[in-house]
Amino acid sequence: MKTKLLLLFLLLFTSTAFATPTTPTSDFIDNNDGTVTHKTTGLTWMRCVLGQTWTGSTCTGTAQTYSYAKAKALTASFAGYSDWRLPNIAELQTIVERENISPAINTSVFPSTPTKPFWSSSPYVGYPDYAWNVVFNSGNVGYGYGRSSSLPVRLVRASQSLGIGLSTPTTDFTDNNDGSVTHKRTGLVWQRCSVGQTWTGSTCSGGANNYTYNAAQQVTSSLAGYSDWRVPTANELASIVSYDKKTTPVINIAVFPNTPPNAFWSSSPDVGSANLAWDVYFDDGYVGNSNRSVSLPVRLVRASQSLVIGLVDLAATITASTNSVKLKQNITYTATMTNNGTGAATNATLIFYFPPRWTTYVTVPSGCLSNGKSYRCNVPSLAAGESLTKAITVNYAQRGALNVVGLAITDSDDTEPGNNKAQVMTTITP
Repeated sequence: MKTKLLLLFLLLFTSTAFATPTTPTSDFIDNNDGTVTHKTTGLTWMRCVLGQTWTGSTCTGTAQTYSYAKAKALTASFAGYSDWRLPNIAELQTIVERENISPAINTSVFPSTPTKPFWSSSPYVGYPDYAWNVVFNSGNVGYGYGRSSSLPVRLVRASQSLGIGLSTPTTDFTDNNDGSVTHKRTGLVWQRCSVGQTWTGSTCSGGANNYTYNAAQQVTSSLAGYSDWRVPTANELASIVSYDKKTTPVINIAVFPNTPPNAFWSSSPDVGSANLAWDVYFDDGYVGNSNRSVSLPVRLVRASQSLVIGLVDLAATITASTNSVKLKQNITYTATMTNNGTGAATNATLIFYFPPRWTTYVTVPSGCLSNGKSYRCNVPSLAAGESLTKAITVNYAQRGALNVVGLAITDSDDTEPGNNKAQVMTTITP
């Protein structure tokens, strides 16, 4: 096993160079229950490490530690959910904050985090006695701890059923037919070839160029007509590691052919030392740091869209023009569907449910269709913050009390389905 994998980097804060924050507080939604939702991944995290207690503003108490087997078997009921689990290594490293050290995490979002290695759920395929972990003292991602080691854990759940997998299947990428691919999960556009190689239309020919860290940051490209290509951050570069591969390079070679099984430079400086910067090893997936004078290959990236994976939260309201109405007298119901999330809701539908057989429809908005039991008003997409309001006028042929229901549904995963339904009571008199 590589010596580098057995090292725990205990770096002092000596550098005057700062990285761009990788997990700014603005990237998280505070759920006001001891959890946060990470906008860039859709994952919901416990703010405290297991063993600590959320007080409403910070985490108190001492973190518990577990062997790998016990950590992987952990479950919990917290904040009304019972599907908490140990994150895999791809998920866990998305909350590494490379602007910080000791701990390498956003302490406003995750207060009182121990400066220790944390277990992921991911075994290391090369050594069955080891498993992947993130060292939250320095930010290193490695597997230098045996499964019998006792380490703390932070649990996660997938609020949009998005959980990030260990593999990077070809179906996760869109081929742009110009030597680049778009990673659907992140929105990042990657050059298929390492800098120095040439895209032939089906593969990458030639050898990759090697650069020192400073020289790498100056590399430019005009591939596919774009001039905003750049060296990726460490977290971005790690997002294309295939942690389930048993052979090198640990990357999807159908998407990125002829990738050297080497460390690749990221753009992220190591804030613990002015002489070091972060790199990702595509021979095994390790994320570490190297001296800036070392020459390594580079793969360029650009952002085609916002990296925020929008979270959808539809909410429905419904009101009536009067609470009481006489038989055969018109009454108008107005329902509104609002997207309180950060991303667009696809195939969003506002549904009116009326009592069957009692109801005569007087006016119905254009575009709203009946299926015999309800009226459905559909839009292909409802943007974040956007609302759809529809009104239907009816009268009733039978007296009594009844509920009219408004329901909002979408093909997208809704983070808060509990507010998708609303109802209003109407009394019909002789």
